[in-house]
Amino acid sequence: MSGDPTRDLIRDLASDLAPVRALPRVRFVAAAVLLLWFAIGVVGIAVQGLAPTFWQTLAMPVSAGGIFAGLLIAGIGGVLAALALAVPGRERLARGALALGGAGLSIAAGVGFALIARSPLVEWRLPESHDLPCLITALVVGLVPALALGWFGGRAAPFRPIAIAIAAATGAAALGGSVAQATCAAEDAMHLMLGHVIVPAVGAFAFALPLLIAIRRSERGQKV
Repeated sequence: MSGDPTRDLIRDLASDLAPVRALPRVRFVAAAVLLLWFAIGVVGIAVQGLAPTFWQTLAMPVSAGGIFAGLLIAGIGGVLAALALAVPGRERLARGALALGGAGLSIAAGVGFALIARSPLVEWRLPESHDLPCLITALVVGLVPALALGWFGGRAAPFRPIAIAIAAATGAAALGGSVAQATCAAEDAMHLMLGHVIVPAVGAFAFALPLLIAIRRSERGQKV
């Protein structure tokens, strides 16, 4: 004992401390995640081919191009929200990113419902076998970005792991959905809704729980 109670207390408190690795900046991680998505998307488009009318539909808001734009915006918003939620002090960015993601989802859903409303004799149904290839494409493309976001969330030891997992899962799936939309030539309004617009919801269901488990395990591992 040194005889100084304050100094002894500080020494005891610091005895279990370990070096902390600095987190990469949010902008760098966001760029890396989007680059991963772009690279995987390019491969997917090279394999499946770009939809013949893709470029034309981009000029028509109430069309497949509007769904593509909405999913892309939702994906970028989800990615930024997941990263910002993991870093203390980035609450403003998180709110803005969540608003952006919500706007993208609203655009995609609004266009989907508008296409159904103007389609004659359309019948509501559950997803069928011909909807599955687009859903699977979206989830496969979104898997790696989702894992990258989960890695960052676990490394950051966040206070809001559930929100991060949901934002990451939804955003990554939406990015994957934009690639599925770009490669799909179908014009059936119900398929566009059930094979494309619902992708973020399917991704949230498929990815959120595994991401949450991974984030919490990574967080506990850093505390050991």
